[in-house]
Amino acid sequence: MPVPGRSIAAGLIGTTLTWYDFFLYVNASVLVFKHQFFPYLAPFTAVLTAVSLYGVSLVARPLGGLLFGHIGDRHGRRAALVATLVLTGAATGLIGVLPPYREAGIAAPLLLVALRLLQGLGLGGAWASAAVVALECAPPERRGRVSSWAQIGAPAGNLLAFGMLTGVSALMSPGAFLTWGWRLPFLLSALPVVAGLWARARIAESGPYEELSSAGERAARPIAALLSAHRTELLTATAIALGADVVLFAFSFGSVLFSLKVAGLSVTVLVAAAVLAPLGLIALIPFFGALSDRWGARRVCLAGTAGTALWAAAFVPLSRAGSPSALAAGCVLALVAFAAMYAPQAALVAGLFPGHVRLSGTAAGNQLAGLLGGTLALAVSGASWARGPLAVPLYAAAALVLSGAALLFARRFTPPTHGAPT
Repeated sequence: MPVPGRSIAAGLIGTTLTWYDFFLYVNASVLVFKHQFFPYLAPFTAVLTAVSLYGVSLVARPLGGLLFGHIGDRHGRRAALVATLVLTGAATGLIGVLPPYREAGIAAPLLLVALRLLQGLGLGGAWASAAVVALECAPPERRGRVSSWAQIGAPAGNLLAFGMLTGVSALMSPGAFLTWGWRLPFLLSALPVVAGLWARARIAESGPYEELSSAGERAARPIAALLSAHRTELLTATAIALGADVVLFAFSFGSVLFSLKVAGLSVTVLVAAAVLAPLGLIALIPFFGALSDRWGARRVCLAGTAGTALWAAAFVPLSRAGSPSALAAGCVLALVAFAAMYAPQAALVAGLFPGHVRLSGTAAGNQLAGLLGGTLALAVSGASWARGPLAVPLYAAAALVLSGAALLFARRFTPPTHGAPT
């Protein structure tokens, strides 16, 4: 397999595992964890507590970004790739062997929190490592296409988690699933870890990083160098990634219940959408990644950001219009717009930074966007979909406008030896 192909495989496996963990944990929190780890709480409080533990991971992710950014810039891209994959996969798998509360008492939820922290650390550097390796290993004329495969991890992980939980629960009784069957999807996370280690072990260090090492230009303290000389790039990267994170987190949960209640959609339709939407993104993201190589990553991303902002602002009126076909058409257009926005972001964000701080800057920018956008989006959406649903789409649209402004007005950075996407 040529080097870009190996980079695609490694990045795709790593980011898929990242998002598999996210969606698997959230679904298991609602279905299982309230029984296994929080049986002493009232049902609603138990669900809320289990889901909120994802916030522990979100807080840990910026720390992981700084840690693995330092490792990647100081000790090599491969070291960061392997370390993030092993840490994330091991923590996910260990959740599958945790004792329940009735056996371990308070130690059970405490161990769950500890593993969420470890997952957060690994997740903090996983996407950035994949994006940087893909960018640096790809030929200049194919950077958008190759880097976009790191973005497929989100829909692929969503689909994989949904398929695993649905398949396992369908093969056994509800009692067996709650007792031990829920553990299987977590334990099976070992398979992508093995595949990812196999792929990543066959990736040579990227050419730009080897040049830095040979020239003795590696930063002794990458984070300090990033904050002292590249703050503008860091803020730009955060703003570019912010809109997509807000949309993912704000519309992932509450919008489903809102669609059921207001738009009158059936559970069957929503389940079909849960399968078809990720499949659509998996097909569209490489297309827009390739298109960004021809038309320019900024132009494609900006067009997608504008389209997604218009959809977010129109979501509630479309839902209340009482026409499922109009809502479906709007969601299809939104899927296309989101793919156009999301596909070039790996190349754009990683391409903002010079090589000696590239992984640190990419990780820090992405995780700051997740912390500022994702965590806040969860808080806003959790309280607003039921009481004031207009607040969520307007908040998402505002974040997307900020991302568009960063794309439109930010200074264009072109590191002399690496060439950022334009």
